Amino acid sequence: MQRMQSETVIMLWQADKCVMLGTNQIAFAEVNMNVAEQENIKIIRRTSGGGAIFCDMGTFLYTMIQPYQEGEQGKQIVNSVIHALNKMGVPAVLEGRNDILAEGKKISGIAQYVRHGMLCTHGSLLYDTNLELLTNVLCVSDDKIRSKALRSVRSRVTNIKDYVGIPTLDFRESLKRNLLAEFNVREHKLTESELQEIKTICQEKYENPTWTFGSSPAFSFSSSKRFSEGKIEVYLDIVKGIVVSCAIRGDFLGVVPIRALEEQLENVLFRYDAFNEVLDGIVLHPFIGGNTKEQLLSCIFEREGVNQ
Repeated sequence: MQRMQSETVIMLWQADKCVMLGTNQIAFAEVNMNVAEQENIKIIRRTSGGGAIFCDMGTFLYTMIQPYQEGEQGKQIVNSVIHALNKMGVPAVLEGRNDILAEGKKISGIAQYVRHGMLCTHGSLLYDTNLELLTNVLCVSDDKIRSKALRSVRSRVTNIKDYVGIPTLDFRESLKRNLLAEFNVREHKLTESELQEIKTICQEKYENPTWTFGSSPAFSFSSSKRFSEGKIEVYLDIVKGIVVSCAIRGDFLGVVPIRALEEQLENVLFRYDAFNEVLDGIVLHPFIGGNTKEQLLSCIFEREGVNQ
């Protein structure tokens, strides 16, 4: 039977390695792009606000979609998750409006948004998440990005498994049973048609770089590195993910005006592959002396393995 639009839906789900950005965040201010590429971590932007989170198959995500009414809503699912965790021996408590903590360490972040008269409340649960990878991919220098965009507040985190000690799938089933007991719901298995619709939405929006990177608030970027052939400094202004102004400075031994190179990098998507494609067609020696394309890119995108 097709679900009625006004019907409340609860989902418990997982995702492969990814960083989920809040709708008002800048990917380059939240994500160590070098780590993300090395570890094959996808970067996606969700529709709700809040901060960036890391997920892997040791992370669970929960969602409640319900008819929206003015006032405080969405607490049912959060309270039910906390209650379920407490029953399993986890000292989970709600901290403020957006976090669930266990002994002062974050185990869940929560966000909400309203669309078409429906309220979506969703959160993550760090069960057996790779916390080392979480720390590395969400570790970004604060001195490169200047913007009014929301920055994530880094908190100490811990895994729920440290308190429960059961296999990941057993935890999922236990949490599922508790949530089913809390709400008067029936289980629904997605049909092939629904799965195809989800796939289409994913391809057209959430896997589209224009949504992930082009939806970023305007920001300014600066970075510098010293190489054997001279220091390179790069200053960029980015609007909707596109470089609108570029300045390259340094003590490298260029022999022609640098402005011609800067112009080639303007109106380009602020991504490594886009910059790499543009620079492939340019002879750089007259502009930046003995410095290479790889070194220039490493200055901007923090690539490793480039000789200093």
